[in-house]
Amino acid sequence: MSGQAWLIFCAACAVVFALPSPLVFSVASYAGIRGRKTVFASVSGGALGIVTAMTISAIPVAGLTYLPQSFMEIVQWAGLGWLMLFLLWTFATPAAQAANADNDNLPGKSSSGIFRDCYAMAALRPRYFAFFLALLPQFVSASGNAIETFATAQAAIMLVALAVLTLQALFFSATLSLVRRMSGNKKIRPKYRTHFISGRAVSAGYRRIAA
Repeated sequence: MSGQAWLIFCAACAVVFALPSPLVFSVASYAGIRGRKTVFASVSGGALGIVTAMTISAIPVAGLTYLPQSFMEIVQWAGLGWLMLFLLWTFATPAAQAANADNDNLPGKSSSGIFRDCYAMAALRPRYFAFFLALLPQFVSASGNAIETFATAQAAIMLVALAVLTLQALFFSATLSLVRRMSGNKKIRPKYRTHFISGRAVSAGYRRIAA
């Protein structure tokens, strides 16, 4: 790929990594609750998990290079459509489900536990796998060396992920406030509260009739 293409690739990755997500919330929460001593474990685990997701998604994309160019173009257009849907989905449900409290209920208790938690959150969830499955075909061609392109992409993604996650961990207060602000408008109010209020209204009505 050309230098301009690599800049576009890195910029797209940086935007997606910076969007509020369960991984971003966890990295910032570890730094905010456990202290900045957790930054290395959480950031390295999250970045390595992202690279793992990219590597897994690169396997089917590499197979596409052996298919006709016309089919590759269809996949690229479908990938662009998926990327737009992905961004809309991210803004609709942007953050962690548990972005409510600052109590220490995080699963990682040691540095290795924090590393495993952030790694699993990035590598085992479909978020980054689906993103790279749509993004990589935009930068791979049948005429180029796919293996060399993927190896360079791994290094670029690792550097971008380390930079973005480190900034989010160091500025955890701003990161957490952004996640909570974007999550607050998407929460579904529990039904039992509505039932409780309705029950109290019915009880008050019966008491008024009896009086």
